[in-house]
Amino acid sequence: MKAPVLLYHKIDLPTPDVKVRGAYTAPRFFEKQLAYLVRNKIRVVTVGELIEHFNQTGSYPERTLAISFDDGWKDNYRNAFPLLKKYGMTATIYVVADCLGRTTNQVVAPGEAAREHMTVDDVHEMAACGIEFGSHTMSHSLLNNTSPDETEKEIVESKSFVEELTQTQCKTIAYPAGFFTEHAKNSARNAGYLAAFSTIYGDDDGDDLFELNRTEILRRDKYMFRFSRKIRSVIVPTL
Repeated sequence: MKAPVLLYHKIDLPTPDVKVRGAYTAPRFFEKQLAYLVRNKIRVVTVGELIEHFNQTGSYPERTLAISFDDGWKDNYRNAFPLLKKYGMTATIYVVADCLGRTTNQVVAPGEAAREHMTVDDVHEMAACGIEFGSHTMSHSLLNNTSPDETEKEIVESKSFVEELTQTQCKTIAYPAGFFTEHAKNSARNAGYLAAFSTIYGDDDGDDLFELNRTEILRRDKYMFRFSRKIRSVIVPTL
């Protein structure tokens, strides 16, 4: 199933070493996108709120979506957070537990320089302002390549980590790079998550909350006709 959830990675300009730049959204274009949502009266909620509404009603709320970020990059705090506050919006950030507070090449593409992740203090400040945090596993291992025991450890321990960090329920998980297996889905369900997110690898026509697809906002979506087309494709219209 495709959920009305936008997926971002980095709200920043790419550095010269970056060869694949699609995951970068410049802050000025991110602000234009938020302004578009406000102008068109599209409500933004957390992913957890969206899933809870679906569980209660069997459908997503009208003209409502969630904004999500994968990996927990420092630029999410430095560049995205001030703009979310400016426009009165929330978001859900999926953090890699092992990367928090570190500058590492653990999640970047091959050949790219190490990149800074947000800190514990960043998470606490953002959570106090209504930003939701979810799991992106412990180490960002691709779950289609891990053993059953490793998969369960990545999923279960990261949930506990986020809950200890934020002192609130970790409701959802985003599979690293979107890859998952049936065992990963079952592990997430058994761990107590409400839903799990892929990118494009879930079944758009199914109703399984543990293989939900999201709509990724890429660098080329700086053109508003592209961004608006994606928004129209995901929101439930007012009847």
